[in-house]
Amino acid sequence: MKFRRIALGATMALAMVTAAACGGSSSNSGGDDSFSVGIVRFAPSEVTTEAVINKYTKLAEDEGWEVTTANPDGAVDKAIGAMQDFVQKDVDLIIVSVIESTSLAAGLKSAEAAGIPVASIAGGTADGIVFDLVVSPGTEVPEAMVANMGGKGRVLALGYKPGLPCQLREDGFNEAVKGTDITVDRQEVLIPGQLESGQKFATTWLAKNPKGSEPLSIWACFDDPAMGSIVAAKQAGRDDVKIYGYDGTPPALKALKDGQLAATAAPDTAGAAQMLFDATPGLIEAGVGADAKTEEIPYPIITPETLDQYLADNPGANAS
Repeated sequence: MKFRRIALGATMALAMVTAAACGGSSSNSGGDDSFSVGIVRFAPSEVTTEAVINKYTKLAEDEGWEVTTANPDGAVDKAIGAMQDFVQKDVDLIIVSVIESTSLAAGLKSAEAAGIPVASIAGGTADGIVFDLVVSPGTEVPEAMVANMGGKGRVLALGYKPGLPCQLREDGFNEAVKGTDITVDRQEVLIPGQLESGQKFATTWLAKNPKGSEPLSIWACFDDPAMGSIVAAKQAGRDDVKIYGYDGTPPALKALKDGQLAATAAPDTAGAAQMLFDATPGLIEAGVGADAKTEEIPYPIITPETLDQYLADNPGANAS
């Protein structure tokens, strides 16, 4: 029997009686707690939320839930289309990753009309979002950068406005450099193509800012553009530029180990997946009329000095 969503104003008991009388959907024949979940990924290249989704999917499938995913490659219109497809499939819960929730109004309205609650991974709150895993802005990274630069010099900032995590991190970055003597040169990264974007922008910027001119750093709102910047620095023979990222990807951890990256910040993806998994039954029970809830994903900074301890505390991470 499918565990039915509660319509606005309906009671839990009435919903369960109705589900029993109607026989439910054939897609959920595993028992009262067997759910169907539709997940709109952001892009396969966004490793942090992909890790959360993969861990959540494993937990859900081990429990006998049905999980279906869609990949819009970061495109808002495709994400909305995927949400509407999940509405047609009558899933119990829709999860959307990274894309700012306020840009998904059409998909959220379709889900609400069908009585399907929507959760977000790092997309922020909006009308129709009942649960959001909030990404910490990770202010320790730009604060470390400012300290390492002595509060002066020039920074190439690689941002990505469509992604809420990058928006929050850039807000933290702007706050950290405010009031300093640091000049910021900003560029917008492309997705797909984030590695290439980082390399291209860094190559041009390094050519304009020669070694010894002033303290120099490159800050990227996620690790991939930072990795591209490392390639550019290697090709230019530059070891004077400190590079910073976020997400603690395996290449970033290796770059930390090799002294090529000054710092990154890594989320607890397993913990985030568990939070979302644990919340799922309650979200479905409460339905679309529930008060929105948030849980923060911590993003502690990792530096070459703290890398060994991080790896000891997170044996699944790979810096080799």
